[in-house]
Amino acid sequence: MIQIILESDPIIPEWEHDEERLTLRLSPARVSRSTLLHGKLDEAGLPVQATEALGLIATRYMGDLARQVRVILELPDDVWDDLAERADALLE
Repeated sequence: MIQIILESDPIIPEWEHDEERLTLRLSPARVSRSTLLHGKLDEAGLPVQATEALGLIATRYMGDLARQVRVILELPDDVWDDLAERADALLE
């Protein structure tokens, strides 16, 4: 599994069309080899297949306003390989 972690600088929350929208600038992505999310689900008694993709979104609030968000995507190696090939094709 490969994990990408995206964290925001302070965000601008707003409501539009009955949706909370968070406008943000992302810091450079961190990439690591990890099965953190799979491990958390296993511990909770909700095992998942090694081939499944998982995600986590964590939002920090100050009072009622969202101020920072973290997005973690944990994808199998072959999914990352496919994404890399597609990105290379787009850059050509």
